[in-house]
Amino acid sequence: MKIGLISLGCPKNLVDSEVMLGLLAQAGHEITNDPAQAEAIIVNTCSFIQPARDEAAAAIEDMARYRRSGPCRRLIVASCWPQQEGAEGLRRRFPDADAFVGPDAVPLIADLVEDEAAAPSPRRAPRYLYDHTTPRLRATAPWTAYLKIADGCNHRCSFCVIPGVRGRFRSRDMDSVVAEAEDLAARSVREINLVAQDTTAYGLDRYGSRRLPELLQRLAQIAGLRWIRLLYAFPALIGDELLDVIAGHDRICAYLDVPFQHSHRAVLRAMRRPGDGDAYLRLIRRMRARVPGIAIRTSLLVGFPGETEEHFQALASFVEQAEFDRAGVFRYSRETGTPAAAMPRQVPAEVVQERYDCLMTLQQEISLRRNEAWVGQTMDVLVEGAAEKGRRWLGRSFRDAPDIDGMVAASATEPLQPGDFAPVRITRALPYDLEGTAISAGATEPAVREGAASREAPRRRGGPSPRR
Repeated sequence: MKIGLISLGCPKNLVDSEVMLGLLAQAGHEITNDPAQAEAIIVNTCSFIQPARDEAAAAIEDMARYRRSGPCRRLIVASCWPQQEGAEGLRRRFPDADAFVGPDAVPLIADLVEDEAAAPSPRRAPRYLYDHTTPRLRATAPWTAYLKIADGCNHRCSFCVIPGVRGRFRSRDMDSVVAEAEDLAARSVREINLVAQDTTAYGLDRYGSRRLPELLQRLAQIAGLRWIRLLYAFPALIGDELLDVIAGHDRICAYLDVPFQHSHRAVLRAMRRPGDGDAYLRLIRRMRARVPGIAIRTSLLVGFPGETEEHFQALASFVEQAEFDRAGVFRYSRETGTPAAAMPRQVPAEVVQERYDCLMTLQQEISLRRNEAWVGQTMDVLVEGAAEKGRRWLGRSFRDAPDIDGMVAASATEPLQPGDFAPVRITRALPYDLEGTAISAGATEPAVREGAASREAPRRRGGPSPRR
């Protein structure tokens, strides 16, 4: 049977999609990228916020056309949205779909496309967790891969649906993670990106203590891997041991994705999150002291219920002082069933948009300054493709996670090979990207160690000025 799959949402969901593709291929099915040829179609959904559900709805409706008129005889809606809302409501909205299944249906997918399995209820708390023996057909470029080390979440942030959608936090066996990483390296993967809802909690449920530093130590010994990148680190769980491990291994990127969400204590407590701006700034200073040149990405949420102008100005001041290399700003989405949805003093949409625009403008200026610190330096770039008919090449530095961060555009006198690393001397900084010139093989100029920038971005004195 020819099967097509659409994967929506985060890299963690993409790993589930890759596992489903692997199981389908193992069962003898043919994978196709053309929905007009597919005899079964799977839409692997995200439902974190309303825009994600809107995207999923559009994809389901688009694929339903093939279910009605093409060779497709099975349309399956999978993962987070069915888990969140249940099958019945979605069935009324999408009558052309044949099944609505949650994350626990992943190992049954080969039978489900043939209508030979009873799908587990998507309302049951998910428990499934793949391991290194599970087949997986990667959808990323051959040289990079996501490696899911855990699933689920035990944090109870008041705005978030994830614990109800993905279940309680559950870590994979460490030997299994290492074995999968070794297999990926043997298949010429040069970069692995570790993902979980909270990577810093890895091991706590399985071993009784957080074991991420130990896992990183073991992964850093795998020959063939060049970059190991850590995503989704909970700020309260970032300790000195973790930072020292990152600093101590060239293969571990000096990069951390830390979703701070906000800085004002009152807003954070309403979010059911620990810490405050002062504590977070101390953490950021400690991160930069222990891991020289570290690139810090964060996520920030504006317009949370009860957020006043004073709260927002405190957040803007925090962003100004923190000087993040990368920051994603999100507008609060009122999600049914979350504690925040029932909170009083919901912020008007136009105010949320104004605060979003202000913070994005402020962060863009900061990102540019951070990028300008690299002008004149040489950094290793993972080449990913050609532009301008081969006259320029696009790639990523250690500071750039796939799909979410910037790019490095490099001119070269001779062709570069996608999947290889090339030393690039940076000549120009943009707000999100860098430009430079690839150094020929005969040159002797060394590239800096991933993360060891020789100078920090210049700091601009004075208070925040988000209102422009």
